[in-house]
Amino acid sequence: MKRWILVAVVVLVLGAIAWAYLNPSHAGDRSKLERTFTAQEQQLITDVRITPVQLSKATCEDGAHCWIAVDGVVYDMGAFRKWARGDHHDVKAGQDVTEQFVDSGHAVQVLQKLPVVGGYRA
Repeated sequence: MKRWILVAVVVLVLGAIAWAYLNPSHAGDRSKLERTFTAQEQQLITDVRITPVQLSKATCEDGAHCWIAVDGVVYDMGAFRKWARGDHHDVKAGQDVTEQFVDSGHAVQVLQKLPVVGGYRA
């Protein structure tokens, strides 16, 4: 019986090590801000300039837009259920969340999937 427990513990530990190796944390990695943009997205970033006041009103509340800014680009979070209340993992919509994104475990692939609204000028 004790041998079974030992085998189970070893399997769990090896599984945890394998998971950590295959799913590295991207927390603190600023290179994940270096996403690519389509020509249409680049045009939006150039032509549509969102001000701090406009961004601050995009909080997802009472029918407002649901936007965040990351590294000078404004993204529309309105289509994502996790953002329906205006926040996700204690990150609030209507703000520049660049540092929170860098500190998160999310990879650049997350930014690649987000719809671009325009450029952000602080």
